[in-house]
Amino acid sequence: MKKIFALSIGLAVALFVWNGVITQASIQDSFMREAAQSGMAEVMLGNLALQKSQNEQVKSFAQQMVADHTTANGELATLAQSKSVALPTEPSAKQKSAVDKLNGMSGMDFDKAFMKQMVKDHEAAVKLFSRESERGTDADTKAFAAKTLPTLQNHLQMARTLNDSMKNMKSEKSNDNSSSDGMNMNSNNSNSNRNSNSNRNTNSNSNSNVNEK
Repeated sequence: MKKIFALSIGLAVALFVWNGVITQASIQDSFMREAAQSGMAEVMLGNLALQKSQNEQVKSFAQQMVADHTTANGELATLAQSKSVALPTEPSAKQKSAVDKLNGMSGMDFDKAFMKQMVKDHEAAVKLFSRESERGTDADTKAFAAKTLPTLQNHLQMARTLNDSMKNMKSEKSNDNSSSDGMNMNSNNSNSNRNSNSNRNTNSNSNSNVNEK
């Protein structure tokens, strides 16, 4: 009886440990899959910006996104293969929807929407990689996250700066319109004054002629 009880306890402990191992492996796999989709989406969005944007700063940022995320995607693929983890081959449906939405825009509207999306995406990516670098249980995956995190943080800082720049450009445009309106008002007032002075001079000359007669 004691042997059966001891065997039962042993099996229970083994199952508990095994479930823990499976859970940790599942979390690791989840990180890899999410990181892969995020990286692929950034490359797609970056290439789209290179095609559609007319802003040199936005295009330069997009080029860096393509280069850095392509490198990270390759490193992640190698890591996943070594861990026998199957990665997705395309971004999520939500990410593809964001690409499609941006593809329908152009000009300043595209640049503003693109940079807003970059801020949103990189905030999520920094959170994902920070969590893995701090709490990851697999040494190799944790090291990959820690290595990639500074690059993502740099991307986020650049994205926020450019996003703010897009907002300022809108304000400057509005100010230009206000200045233009002010100039038009001044011009109209000047013309009105000249016309008024001209009318007064004409009336004065008319009265003078009448008096002389």
